Amino acid sequence: MPLLLLSRMKKQIIYSLLVIFFCAGNLMAQQSKLTNYSRSLTKNGALSFDPKLKPFYHGVASGDPLTDRVIIWTRITPDSGNFSSKTVNWKVATDTSFLNIIQSGSVSTDSSKDYTVKVDVSGLQAGTTYYYLFGYNGYYSLIGRMRTASSDANHLRFAVVSCNNYEAGFFNGFKKIAQRNDIDAVIHLGDYIYEYEPKGYGDSLTGRFVEPQKEIISEGDYRTRYSVYRLDPDLRTAHQQQTFISIWDDHESTNDSYKDGAENHQTNEGDWQIRKGISKKVYFEWMPIREAADNKIYRKISYGNLMDLIMLDTRLEGRVKPPTNFDDADVPARTMLGSTQYNWLINQLSTSTAKWKIIGNQVLFSDMNVGFGAVDAQGQPALTNINAIRQVENLFIDNWESYPTERNAILDSIQSKGVKNTIFLTGDSHASWSFDLNKRPVVYPNPLSLNLPTPSALYNPLTGAGSVGVEFATPSITSANFDEAVGATATAQFEAVINNPIPIPGIGSVVYNPHLKYVDLDRHGYFVLDIKDDSAQADYFYLDTIRISSNNERFNRGVSTANNSNRITAITNLPATNKVIQQIAAPLNPPTKVTGLQATQNADAIVIMAYPNPAYNEITLNYALNTKSQTEIQIFDTKGLNLKTVKLGSQSSGIYSIKIDLDNLPTGIYYYQFITNGSVANYGKFVKK
Repeated sequence: MPLLLLSRMKKQIIYSLLVIFFCAGNLMAQQSKLTNYSRSLTKNGALSFDPKLKPFYHGVASGDPLTDRVIIWTRITPDSGNFSSKTVNWKVATDTSFLNIIQSGSVSTDSSKDYTVKVDVSGLQAGTTYYYLFGYNGYYSLIGRMRTASSDANHLRFAVVSCNNYEAGFFNGFKKIAQRNDIDAVIHLGDYIYEYEPKGYGDSLTGRFVEPQKEIISEGDYRTRYSVYRLDPDLRTAHQQQTFISIWDDHESTNDSYKDGAENHQTNEGDWQIRKGISKKVYFEWMPIREAADNKIYRKISYGNLMDLIMLDTRLEGRVKPPTNFDDADVPARTMLGSTQYNWLINQLSTSTAKWKIIGNQVLFSDMNVGFGAVDAQGQPALTNINAIRQVENLFIDNWESYPTERNAILDSIQSKGVKNTIFLTGDSHASWSFDLNKRPVVYPNPLSLNLPTPSALYNPLTGAGSVGVEFATPSITSANFDEAVGATATAQFEAVINNPIPIPGIGSVVYNPHLKYVDLDRHGYFVLDIKDDSAQADYFYLDTIRISSNNERFNRGVSTANNSNRITAITNLPATNKVIQQIAAPLNPPTKVTGLQATQNADAIVIMAYPNPAYNEITLNYALNTKSQTEIQIFDTKGLNLKTVKLGSQSSGIYSIKIDLDNLPTGIYYYQFITNGSVANYGKFVKK
């Protein structure tokens, strides 16, 4: 294409990348202490919550499978008075009718855990599908399906996902993943929630808005945000049908976070270490992840001699602040993992006896060279202008390329220790990438130092010599892609040149990313990682739309690496073959013999949580409506005297939060009543400090 047209297009993309990937600036919206509230709209008449799931409105989940155990999870929403401990029963069986129950027990939960329940079910058989459910006060939960890790598998399949922004669109990817019956687990690489205020980072045209109505900071805020996500029917069903193996990225705390700070944390938002601790605590409450000391998430899950899955924390464990510029000297050497986690990773790789070493990782491990998009003040190409190059390259400064000493040490260790079949799985970037793993294949800012006219001595893109493994990066489930900011035409142009020859006057044709073998910048979805003895393949599936609820997806490409090749060896138009044996899906509805609907005080409204408790100058109620209602909240003292009534008027179906000012109330014990259409839907107790 004409160079001038290309440079103009790049200038537009540079601006858009700033918006899409890094969301610079403080997007926090301040909320009044008064009775502000907002709607989380539903679409096509969908319910805000499913009344037949009472009190397990958030469904069930399983996670962290080992060969003999799996975590199972649920949450109860008590009818009234969210202040006492609750005992929840659980059962595990080999069949959906629970005729062959092999494990059962009971567990207590209370407000300190946000009424979440987590059980580490042991004594299971390897590579086996089980079914589980919970019971409380005469009610049954959905039946969940879970699968233990295999110890002798010859074929494994995983759905790999990341970046499910509630406001950006419908979770159609999770809908499709839930329908798969030969998935060993879902590997979630982070950005499970987003911390921004409503409309802060999403597509308001979808009519999906988060709660609370501000950037989340407090414990109650984070809990409320997870609650909104987990009430989504498609995400809930994916958790019901599939076992998850998850790690957080930055948005589970806040944007571009690291050990000692974050881009989206300001001094007026309190102490960072407190906020980080809250975000980790609530993640462990709401996700089916095995408890660990200090809420650490890096861990290994083994699938016999076929595969070791090594999950990393490149965010909150040991990462230091990234540099100011991409070419800043790495002195002293910056760390992404921290020494303890780094040594643990190298030990896992060097001692693994599994054929495939799969590393679950949040951010791009491979260098991605985009400095070819540099332009000067007049919009002309500036391939040797380091300041112009920095403007482009610095967009990716949050990735591994800003930690070159540690990154190169990992690559050197893989090579020197003879580790074969290493695959990095990556989220975060909202796009699809497949790379050969090697040290920087081209060098900036001087284009004369590129691998021209012959391949670099360190890496040969034609033969793969110099590659020590591969990286497969998954697209987003819903979070914004390139095309949603710059349009399909500009995105297609950028996609076409990022790993193909670009004519440079006086030099010739230059390939700036020869190690990049597959790229897609404008489609949402996920990939299925298919692991066999002779190959590993990432099959990219893309959704037709996320703007409305849809059940349509399309296979695009399969990218594979052959055993012991340590590089991408094929790109195919055919997906890998399914497993021969398909699992039986769990029933989509709770057991019909006990629904509990007759005991519901008001099946059209629930209070999900009230926080903080104890309260100080205000309390927040998070609630959901399934029908249009006249709503109000009444505050009483211990003598039954009505001290405050907050009339909210007519509200449509949706999920809401409301802050109630308590400044005029003295310290003491109080009660609230949540009233819809003249009937008490819920009541509770709180303490005013």
